[in-house]
Amino acid sequence: MGQETGPMIRTPAALAVSLFAAVLLFATVALAATRAAAPAGGGLPPIDVKVDLAAAVVEADGARVPIALDAARLPAEGDVSVDVVAIGKERHVVHVRVPAKGGDGGEIAWEAILAPGRSQPVFAGVTGLVAGDPGERTGQVVQVVPNGETAFVLVGTIREDLQICGQTATLLDPLALYPGSLDLRPATVQRLQAAQRNAATPIVATQRAQGMSPPLARLLVARGSSVPDSRGAEITDGDPRTAWTEQRPGAGQGEFVVMAAPKDVPIARMAIVPLPPGGGANGAAPKDFYVVTGARTFRVTIPSNAGPKPGDAFEVAFPEPIEASCVALVLDTAYSRGLAHPDVSVAELVAYSEFDAPGATLDDVARKLSSERGIAAAQLLERAGPGALPAVARAYDGLDARGRALAMDVAASHEQCKEAAPILTRGLCEAEGQAPRKAREKLLRCKEAAPVLAQALRDDAAHRACVAPVLATLAPEQALEPIADALGSTPAADGATRGTLRRAFTQSLASAPRGVLAALLADGRRSADSRLEVMRAAGPRVAEAPAEADAAIAGLLGGAAPMRTRYLVLDPLGELARGGDHVAATRIGEALAHDADWPVRARAAELAAGLPEAVAQLPVAASDAEPRVREAAIGALVDSPTAAGVRAASDALARDAWWFVRVKAIALLSNAPASGAVDDALGAALRDHSSRVRGGAILALARRRASSWGDALRERLDDRDEDVDVRAEAASALGAMCDAKSLGRLTDLARSLAKPAADEGAEQIGLGALIGLAAMKPRDLRDRLAPLLAPASSASVRAAAQQTLAARGRCP
Repeated sequence: MGQETGPMIRTPAALAVSLFAAVLLFATVALAATRAAAPAGGGLPPIDVKVDLAAAVVEADGARVPIALDAARLPAEGDVSVDVVAIGKERHVVHVRVPAKGGDGGEIAWEAILAPGRSQPVFAGVTGLVAGDPGERTGQVVQVVPNGETAFVLVGTIREDLQICGQTATLLDPLALYPGSLDLRPATVQRLQAAQRNAATPIVATQRAQGMSPPLARLLVARGSSVPDSRGAEITDGDPRTAWTEQRPGAGQGEFVVMAAPKDVPIARMAIVPLPPGGGANGAAPKDFYVVTGARTFRVTIPSNAGPKPGDAFEVAFPEPIEASCVALVLDTAYSRGLAHPDVSVAELVAYSEFDAPGATLDDVARKLSSERGIAAAQLLERAGPGALPAVARAYDGLDARGRALAMDVAASHEQCKEAAPILTRGLCEAEGQAPRKAREKLLRCKEAAPVLAQALRDDAAHRACVAPVLATLAPEQALEPIADALGSTPAADGATRGTLRRAFTQSLASAPRGVLAALLADGRRSADSRLEVMRAAGPRVAEAPAEADAAIAGLLGGAAPMRTRYLVLDPLGELARGGDHVAATRIGEALAHDADWPVRARAAELAAGLPEAVAQLPVAASDAEPRVREAAIGALVDSPTAAGVRAASDALARDAWWFVRVKAIALLSNAPASGAVDDALGAALRDHSSRVRGGAILALARRRASSWGDALRERLDDRDEDVDVRAEAASALGAMCDAKSLGRLTDLARSLAKPAADEGAEQIGLGALIGLAAMKPRDLRDRLAPLLAPASSASVRAAAQQTLAARGRCP
């Protein structure tokens, strides 16, 4: 920076010195001090600068400059640097740096540039990434770049989201301190280190006589540039008529564009169009520029006697393919054509992968999704635009599971998810691999995919079970009709698919408004079987459409309806009847009384509970020829026994040959009104040959507090030939009946739990006795349970005894 030639730095030394290497070099000789004095020179007086941390000011020849850091963030004196910097023309300035304490790795600081003869600092402020949200923070920097016996003083901005590849911070909008005027002005600065430039691999570009050939995919996407308010999109937009142009003084050395690239796609070569067709009066092409990745740097030279003509294309072939997620183009020299202020530009930069062989197509790339280069093929296809999806579709059937999963990545990356939906739907139902998961995740975020899924549901019978749940989740209202259609055309033998479809229909209907179901059932184009499945899936909501449902059911039951239909229609009839539909309730009663097949009669009996039109048939059905019908009929009366039902249950308990019918009769009689006859019927069952019946009768007598049967229960308890379960039930029942005569016996049986040699049967009876004691809750219960509470008893026995003590008694 030896001479001033307008608003830029143009000396050879300025262009040769690496900004960042020089900063590091200068930092090694900086003195950690709180005071420095710059000598007089260049017509300026000396300046004495002192940092007063206690007062949080910098004193400069009587002027006081506040240090804009919170007191808590002021560092120790040893961390402060006050350096004298020779800037040329025998002039000096003082650079003060006060790093902030408390994190940020020393990157946050307050800095000032103080010049003699000026009442205000050349610069003063907080530097580092201090503004904005993480990932998008911005700030200012001060950099002192040695240049022989002098140094350049630079001030600029930095952005957390914009750096040349491999750099942690890149100076933007640089301003240089000019020694003559002692002010900051725009300057051109090379951002690459000298060592990096010197180590760059040289490449000489070759002119392409046929111009730039289109790549299979756009691998480079500009994401930021050194030009304010420009991300450099013109350089990668695929249109050579647009151009990115640097806007700094001189030839734009160091100006750059940063581009994103697919890391797993090797870039074998690039093509560059420096000037757009038509050019411009001040347009200039780069002569030398750098291609920078995080790991490699290439210096590219565009050979030309007088500079490239507008529209000329040049190819850059790399010694070996590069793989990087970040690629930067950094300008260096230019064909300035004698212009004092040339506009150095790049119209287009295109990357070609190893797949870009002569004659190669996207179909060739799609077929490689199953190869060892599958990831690279997928990343290329993701950037290949609208032609990628048809290519993937054509190759899909020939791909393996891994290739199909990668095909889902390609489809998921497509901008228009509706266009990708057909491929995603194909992947949704794969039997193995990651394709189904990837397809589902994308489809559930794509409302536009609903019509495609609906069509697949209608047309692809083999995959309905995987499509329906996704459609029901994605677009419930749009799912109802296609699921209804699929239910009607799925064979009854495919019960698993029908079950999945019904669940999907139920899910979809949950958010649908009233009236939708009625319209589906009234649609004359829908088959009777479809309407049946819709009613089954609708559950309680079928009651919203009683007229349409009754009409559909009448059609189903007309003529000689098969047993399957007569059976399945009962559940919708039950929902309608519970909703107040008299016709439906009457049909249930008729099925119970007259249907030829016992499974239909049994299900009708279960549904008849609480229906006035059918409940009168239940006592009659308790004498049905089929035992399961008798069981269902008696069971339907358990919660609300009628007089006829009590008579039927008593008769069944005494005479029915099937134990499960007798057990159901006991359940009904247990709830019957107080009656000695009922108690006697239950007591008689204590001699039943089925232990389940005897046990049920014991519990029923206890529930009814039938104390007159206490002797019989004690007999069951003490009968060593009795089933252990029945004896345990007798022990608990005696307590529930508050049978005082059994208190001593229950105590003895409970205490047997404390014996280490007690067998499993004794333990079970002992626990039954504990339950009985808990119900009786005598005053001396703790004394009775003392052996069980003793430390010698097992932990489980002590716990059972404690629970017995804590229980609420039932006896007065």
